Order: sequence, then C-alpha cells, then structure tokens
Amino acid sequence: MIDRSQQPPLHDLKEFNLLSPQGVELPNSVKLWILDVGDVDVTRVDLVFNAGCHQQSQFLQALFTNRMLREGTKSLNRAQIAEQLDFYGAWMEQNVSFEHSYITLYTLNKHLAPTINLLSQMVKQPIFDVQALEVVKQNNLQRHLIAMQQPSTQARRLFQHIVYGSQHILGQMAEATDYDNLNVDLLKEYYQLWYNSNNLTIYLSGRITDYCIDLIRQTFGEPFGKGEKGGANYQGIIPLQSRRQEFKEMRGTAQSSVLIGKSTIDLHHPDYHQLRVLVTLLGGYFGSRLMKTVREEKGLTYGIYALLNPSPYDNTLMILSDCDPKFVQPLLAETYHQIDTLQNELVSAEELMLVRNSMKGELLRSYDSCLSLSDVWIYLHTLALPDDYFHQFWQTINTITASDLQRLACVYLNKDTLTEVVAGEKMS
Repeated sequence: MIDRSQQPPLHDLKEFNLLSPQGVELPNSVKLWILDVGDVDVTRVDLVFNAGCHQQSQFLQALFTNRMLREGTKSLNRAQIAEQLDFYGAWMEQNVSFEHSYITLYTLNKHLAPTINLLSQMVKQPIFDVQALEVVKQNNLQRHLIAMQQPSTQARRLFQHIVYGSQHILGQMAEATDYDNLNVDLLKEYYQLWYNSNNLTIYLSGRITDYCIDLIRQTFGEPFGKGEKGGANYQGIIPLQSRRQEFKEMRGTAQSSVLIGKSTIDLHHPDYHQLRVLVTLLGGYFGSRLMKTVREEKGLTYGIYALLNPSPYDNTLMILSDCDPKFVQPLLAETYHQIDTLQNELVSAEELMLVRNSMKGELLRSYDSCLSLSDVWIYLHTLALPDDYFHQFWQTINTITASDLQRLACVYLNKDTLTEVVAGEKMS
C-alpha cells in the first residue's frame, strides 16, 4: 500500500527529446509530415501555405483571404459549412503570420472522410461572396475599433512604430480605413497567387493509420491552383537601438498601459536560449522578479510580464503592464531597479533553480499531447530552426549560470537601448 504521508521522490528530467515526424511526398510533390502518436481516435490536419502578410499588396489582404475560405464554396454556403463542422464534432482554426497562412482541422477519425472533403472544398473552391465579405469586414472592424480604445493596444502600436518605423513590416499596422478598402477582387487576386499545391505543406498528427494517409493523398495529392511558390522575404532594415520615451494621452481611461522594450537578437543567435531564461526570470512567470516586487510587495499592478515576441526577422523584447495612472512612475522606477539589480548582482542558486523548474515544467506542459506536437514542427520548419532546437533549449535551461545571466543583463537590458511607451490618462 502507498504511504501517502510521504512525498513521492522527485526526479529531474535530464533530456528533452521530441518525436520526429515521418516525411512523405504526395504525387503532386506536396510535403506531408506525419506524427503518429495518438492513443485516441482523433486527427489534426494542418495546411500551411507559404503566404502571409509579407506577400500582400494591401493591409489585411492575407488575413481576409484566409478568413473567407469558410464563408462559402461552390456547393456550400457559410451556414452549411458551420453546420457540417458542428454535426461531425470537428473544429477549425485559421491564422495568418508574416510569412504563412494556416488552416487547422481537428476531427474524429471516424468522420475524417467527410471533414477532409469539407476542408478540400474550402481550400480549392471558395467563392468569396460579396455579402459575406461585408459581414466579416464589419465584425472585424468593430473589434478593431473596440481594441483601439484600449491603452494596451495604443501602447503596442506606438511602440512598434517607434522601434521599427513605417517602412518595416513590424512597424506597419492596419487602420480602420483599410477595412473599407478591401474587396472581393483583392482577395481573389491573393488567393490565386498563393493558394496552390506548389505552395503547400501538410502536417498530420494523432492516431494516424494508412487510411488517414490515403485520404490525404486522394484529397490533396493532385495539383491544384496555378499561382506562385512563396518564400521568405526577410527584411534587413535596422530597427531603432537608442532610448526613446513617448506618452500617448487617452482621456477617460481607468488605467494606463506601460510598455518597455526593444528589438533584439533573432532565434538563431547563440545567446537566444540564454536570453529566454533571463527574460523569464525578470518577468516571464508568476514567481518572477517583477511579479514579486511590482505586484506582490508594492501593489502597483495586478500583473506585469516580460517576454520575447518572435518573428522571422528578429525578436521583440517587451515588458508590459497596466496600472492606475498615479502608479506609472513608481512602476517604471521599480522595473528599472530590477534591471539594475540583475546587472550588478548574481542571481541566487535558489532563484535560478526555481526559474529552471518553472521553464521546464512549462515546456513539458506545452507539448504533452499528441496534437500539440504539430505546433513544434510547424514552428521549427516555418522559422527554419534545427530539429534539435528544443533539446538545445532544455540543455541551456539546465546549464546556464548566474554569471551568464549577469552578462546577458548588461548586454541586452541596457537602459540606453530601451524604448518606453505609456498610453492613458495624463499624469498630474
């Protein structure tokens, strides 16, 4: 019998190895990546097209082209598509990044044939109905207008514009007028250029049988579309690397939004994994320096976070928080004090162990299901990262030292290179 008065022994996981996908080429040369790891009859299908915001000729063109695929095909209207997804217990997600467009289907294996057929119709036979587009535009415009009233949105937009400028894709943001400028012809133009079999990669994960693979081969194995093959369009514009402080007044807001950050090293830089540990220690989890001092000890905010926001071009280091306008200056002062401390004092062994355990636990939780493994390999492939990328990250978490963190803080948290943006009520 188990003695429940005794804590089970703890075991540190020394290695972090992920199952590699099996690569198959379909008859039309489309690459199919297979992850057969499921113990439940569920399948996830990801269609990844090499076409994102960087390939568009007008703001929102890529996003709305992707979104309109589920708004009607040659044989089904939007209501029928929604009804079929609901009937078969399937779920669909659509996303667009800087360089890629994604369509993800979750379905039960017993309903794989009709749901794959539905996915095929959406991708190959969209009609881009004018009335449906107007509905989608208005819904998204209303969300945009509501978001624009939030200090956090205004702070983020101002920060991106200052750091990257209007000529870089990371500094370009849609306005309300851009929704009005969209039309069916623009979406058809984008669709015809980029949604084709030459521009597609497919990921299949879950309990994958030969039947599943045959269905994909039958449905997406023939050439379709006559457009171009997309590719990376990395921009070489050097972002701002000098200190800026900006304030955007927003009257009538209950809170102010604070954002401190900079453009920093990309995912391939040898310091990147270590920098992730430093940023996590500073503000990347609930036990971080900023959460302990700014939130718990001083009560200046409900939450403050630090993160690295990745893109194909670089990473954006950001420290974000919302607080009462009268607490903005104390919050800023304490944030910079914590940065100074990291630069001048070594992190204790106890704190370093705490952040290590938190990061490893989060990594294990993020990829503990068969379906989430697709996210790993899509991430690695679309950002051209090595297959052992997460293994390297795990090793860095285990081996990084307090001296490493101090060096990184001096190099990458230099206050003379940080941009500071505040949006909200003017402080008296």
